[in-house]
Amino acid sequence: MRPTLYLDSSVPSYWLPQGPDAIVRARHLLTRRWWADDLPRFEAFVFQIVLEELAGGDPERATQRLKLAEGFPLLDIDEEVERAAAYYAEQMAMPRRNLRDAFHLAIASVHEIEYLVTWNFAHLANASKRTHIEILNRRLHLPRRTN
Repeated sequence: MRPTLYLDSSVPSYWLPQGPDAIVRARHLLTRRWWADDLPRFEAFVFQIVLEELAGGDPERATQRLKLAEGFPLLDIDEEVERAAAYYAEQMAMPRRNLRDAFHLAIASVHEIEYLVTWNFAHLANASKRTHIEILNRRLHLPRRTN
């Protein structure tokens, strides 16, 4: 069985060319290479919020982003996911004002996804939050954390 991963919307978004900024271009190139070379080795999942985020913005680009996510199975949201997302925000592991990042983390944690793939370094891939999230997951009786 292939390892599991959860894709947040930043990854398919960076698959499309973004502009002249060097960091953005580098992320685009890395995403394209990762998508072609590494993604096929995983069983990838998304969540309804990912599709909603990909559908935003320029309609032509939104269509392209949604096409990228087309074949990935959707993970279900349930009471446990909602409870975990609220707890992450309440305990300040994720922002309170917009629970989308909390839901990305909760859906991956509750469904025991091995890897959460994101370009969101502010919240989801923030190394300084890792220990805090592991503690919260223990309290919620969830796996320590997705990688």
